[in-house]
Amino acid sequence: MKLVLLAGGKGERLKPLTETSQKTLMPILNKPLICRHLEKLTKNFNFEKIIIIISYKKEQVIDTINKCIENNKNIVYLDQIEEKGTGHAIKLAMDYGGEDDYLIVYSDLYLSNNVYNNLIKLKSPGIVVTDVNNPINYGVVKIENEIVKEIKEKPKSNEYNSNTIFAGIIRFPYEAKKYLDSLRLSPRNEYEVTDAIRDMIKEFDISVLKIHRNEWQDIGRPWELLLANRLALDEEIKNQVIMGEVHETVIIKGNVFIDKNAEIKPYTVIEGPAFISRNTSIGPSSHIRPYTILIDNSSVGYSVEVKGSIIMNHAKLPHFNYVGDSIVGEHVNLGAGTITANLRFDHKPIKMKVKEDIIDTGMEKLGSIIGEHAQTGINVSILPGKKIGPYALIYPGCVVDRDVNSHEIFKCK
Repeated sequence: MKLVLLAGGKGERLKPLTETSQKTLMPILNKPLICRHLEKLTKNFNFEKIIIIISYKKEQVIDTINKCIENNKNIVYLDQIEEKGTGHAIKLAMDYGGEDDYLIVYSDLYLSNNVYNNLIKLKSPGIVVTDVNNPINYGVVKIENEIVKEIKEKPKSNEYNSNTIFAGIIRFPYEAKKYLDSLRLSPRNEYEVTDAIRDMIKEFDISVLKIHRNEWQDIGRPWELLLANRLALDEEIKNQVIMGEVHETVIIKGNVFIDKNAEIKPYTVIEGPAFISRNTSIGPSSHIRPYTILIDNSSVGYSVEVKGSIIMNHAKLPHFNYVGDSIVGEHVNLGAGTITANLRFDHKPIKMKVKEDIIDTGMEKLGSIIGEHAQTGINVSILPGKKIGPYALIYPGCVVDRDVNSHEIFKCK
């Protein structure tokens, strides 16, 4: 069997995070998504070859895999060059790999350990499915007797009668390639693998492996990275593991992982689940609340409160900050008193602009998404659901009431 990981997309809906990073490098706890897939999948399968489809920021993907996977001699990188869709990417892999069975995984997915372990049960041809509340953003699947009877990519609200979706994992025999060869461009101007599956239904019984919704998360939009990491915290942080330096006055409650060379300074309170990576610094007198993740070399200074957020590499929250339900990118520096508001007065779900659409995130609490190397001055307030692009500068005392572009200098009116 050969493994195919799709890692070429630009991740337009994940901006500003993907303006500087490839989407498959988004972290789950402290591990890039694609490294997590490789580590988990190779434990359960003995792949003859691993084919990784790359394109956007391909050097980042290759460099990251070289750092996280020691034995990578059976990994092959294929440059998609033009991003023509999933059908085109899989055809490229099968053209290279030749006759064999293929396990194909979209790399921008969070999967639980249970899903990785159960993929051995996926028959060929077969797909993994799950149920979601809003299926119109996915390939909607109709199933009878555990066999796919119909699949439709991103249907309109009046065009589907199922909440079951294709979850981005396929097992194909080489015979499926002829359906990829004959694909035509979709209305989105892409070659869709769901169209190939639709055509295969006429000849093959395509089986399904159904997984629980809480074992899977598509990471296509910024807040979904928060949701995926919360699932990972619940699954993987089951007790207190403390390897760093913790002052005797620190209070730790719940399930918390503190890695080597982390320093927790006096009078800090940490409430789990939380993940604190190596070479991080917290405190003194700070409060780390549940579902917080601090990644390598980040720092949380004096009298800072962080709740339900991801703080990326080398990000700095120096003093008197509140960061709630937010993502703070690499090398971001927040000025003293910077606040990320995360709750509307009316308690309605937060909306966020994704590409040109205003999307209801379904989250009552959602703060800011801050791209890497952005900086705020003192006493900046960022309203819920706002995005700040990489290298942006926010002047002191400003209220950020709109999205800020990359490299923009935001001055108060």
